[in-house]
Amino acid sequence: MFDPRSSEGLAEVAFARAEAGVFAGPVGVLTFVGPDARRFCNGMFTNNIRNLPVGRSNQNAMVDEKARIQGLLDVACLGDAPETGGHFRVTLEGVTVERFLARYEKYIIFDDVELTDVSDQWRVVTVQGPRATERLLAAGLPIPADEGEVLSLGGDLTAGTVTRRARSRAGGFDVCLPTDGSTAWVERLGELGDPATLERLRVEAGLVRWPVDMGEKTLPHEMRIVPRMCNFEKGCYIGQEVINRIDVMGQVQKQVWGLVCSTLPEPGTEVRSGDDVVGSVLSGVQEDGFARALVLLKKSAWVPGLGLDAGGIPVTVSDLPFG
Repeated sequence: MFDPRSSEGLAEVAFARAEAGVFAGPVGVLTFVGPDARRFCNGMFTNNIRNLPVGRSNQNAMVDEKARIQGLLDVACLGDAPETGGHFRVTLEGVTVERFLARYEKYIIFDDVELTDVSDQWRVVTVQGPRATERLLAAGLPIPADEGEVLSLGGDLTAGTVTRRARSRAGGFDVCLPTDGSTAWVERLGELGDPATLERLRVEAGLVRWPVDMGEKTLPHEMRIVPRMCNFEKGCYIGQEVINRIDVMGQVQKQVWGLVCSTLPEPGTEVRSGDDVVGSVLSGVQEDGFARALVLLKKSAWVPGLGLDAGGIPVTVSDLPFG
């Protein structure tokens, strides 16, 4: 279990910060395939799938009719041919395959699209750190030019892919490997690191994780994921009206920000400005007398440099990503 105050594993953390670390990635992988696959995905998720070209990916939220987040996912377009339709791969973040299938299979009624769990066929690893590019090149893997590009390991995109994906301050890549033969690829990349190291890098980068930090009553605006996960020109999708209304009217009353302090408060600790409760501590990390934490703050406290109190610990508000 991740201990944000532990000094164990800090050598691995330091190496990942300076070089690059290799870690196990998301475990839930599914595909939407068929003539209606593109239209179906565009109507279900928050980003623009309608205009997503082959060889590109984007990040999405799955939300309910009230725009409350039910999970996060990456969608990659692996193919689109007139005779077979679209081929979209979905990699889940924070939601189980079983729950995802239960939610979306019920919407497939007259649509010509097949939703399939292919998790046992794929293994995702993530390489994070300032020298992640060098690590991939040494392993013989291609380097995507930007965050949305999806490159093949060899042959077409269904043979495995590399996608640029920032899960740390320095950024890195997600590599989707066929389960058969994945061990050889991982050996080329390097030994898998401790998940706790990746979690520490995630918090240091100010990246919010669902549902670790926030749960099913959370709106995309509160997680500050709208710029990279929501598109306002794609047409209708589940939850679109609420997301659009919040964006237009500026009705966001609480949002994830950062805190810096000398001692890390426990998750759930109330954050106060005088006698007023203005927030609650989420994830955090501590090292050598310095701590960073994510916090859900009311709008009145969205002031970088503002001094607050978290359970008797003096804290200072920081915008994200941390400076």
